Amino acid sequence: MNDEYTPTYAVDDYEQITEGRATILFPRNNEVFYNPVQQFNRDMSIAAIKTWRDITAEAKLARYNRSTNPAKSKPSPKFTILEALAASGLRSVRYAKEIEDIDYILTNDLLADAVESIRRNAHFNGISQQLVRANQGDAISVMYAQRDKKRFSVVDLDPYGTAAPFIDGALHAVENGGLICVTCTDLAILASNNHPETCFAKYGGNPLKAEFCHELALRLVVHSIQQAANRQRRYIEPLMSCSIDFYVRIFVRVHDRPLMVKTVASQTGVVYHCRHCGSFATQPFGAIVPGKGDNTKFRIATAPTADSLCANCGSTQDIGGPCWIGPLHNTDFVQRMYDTVSKTDKTVYGTQPRMQGMLKVILEELQDVPFHYNLATLSSAVRTACPPLIKINSALLNAGYRVSGVHTRTGSIKTDAPMHVVWDAIRAHVKEIGRSPHIAEGSPAD
Repeated sequence: MNDEYTPTYAVDDYEQITEGRATILFPRNNEVFYNPVQQFNRDMSIAAIKTWRDITAEAKLARYNRSTNPAKSKPSPKFTILEALAASGLRSVRYAKEIEDIDYILTNDLLADAVESIRRNAHFNGISQQLVRANQGDAISVMYAQRDKKRFSVVDLDPYGTAAPFIDGALHAVENGGLICVTCTDLAILASNNHPETCFAKYGGNPLKAEFCHELALRLVVHSIQQAANRQRRYIEPLMSCSIDFYVRIFVRVHDRPLMVKTVASQTGVVYHCRHCGSFATQPFGAIVPGKGDNTKFRIATAPTADSLCANCGSTQDIGGPCWIGPLHNTDFVQRMYDTVSKTDKTVYGTQPRMQGMLKVILEELQDVPFHYNLATLSSAVRTACPPLIKINSALLNAGYRVSGVHTRTGSIKTDAPMHVVWDAIRAHVKEIGRSPHIAEGSPAD
């Protein structure tokens, strides 16, 4: 990278596209990829990085205030970002203009045209080459090169397709307590059963054609990141995992905590799913049991939690995973992000209403319950009209169980009620409105 290089360009030769506080010069011949649909992704990323920055700075300051070492200097709020797959540079330009306390952003792309676009857009937006540092290189090589250097505070992976080849490198490039932001757009593999062998090769688990396929996609990607981190004796904490349109966007904090790595088996498992009625059961791989005193022991989980045939309707079951079955979100992080976004001027985020809506639904999700039921699927299995969501929710709440919606699919419920209780509520609905003559004897409606 040449810090003295000044790009030359004629503004009239480019189409100007404004997003947030940035305006990029988009080549009319489409030499660099630009996707306006992903503005929501970029808005969410800016808000997430700001929230992580504030939480991290407060934690560092609290440790400094508790320190009794007079030689210890006050921590700087400055942090660094690596955008490994930058394309036009729009994301880095927005980060530079909209996020405070950034030391510098290494904005990388493999293509020379993309690097030229990054420099041109940074210059056009009045950003110094010290703040946005355009770099031409292979993303994986750039990230692995940071292993013996000062690592980045934030690593952003936003590829077109899968992020799987870049995950291990990102974990080598990010510092302890740092943030990794991951996008995967290959939902045709992650959220269907079209190519289970490809999904297993990329993410280490099988997908399912199920009502919760998009939640399973999130859990497969988190599992893939977690496994890569564990091999380095690192542990990732999912801060927020979003299923958006045709892709997933996941934010994880990385910890150098080998003890937490031991807990991963109990938060990893498989899910059994009935092809006919939509019933499911999860099977963790490990268990944590009390030991002597304050100690804990890590055991292999007992099995199985389900038979080969569905306990509700007797149909064949499929197995999804291995996948992450622990929490997908940190509610404190999401709450803080929601509060910040809600207080922000409406001109800052072009997708602010949608951001607030998604964050609110995520906040209401049950965090300790993996997967969900879809009322339309349950109703179809018993050949009845779909009941109002509030009706089933009320039945489960009155029975003493918790229930929530999910952001991954409308008309669905997440609950800690056992499967048979959920089906009791559906059967009560069938009896109330009358049994369909098309329901065969011995069906799930009985």
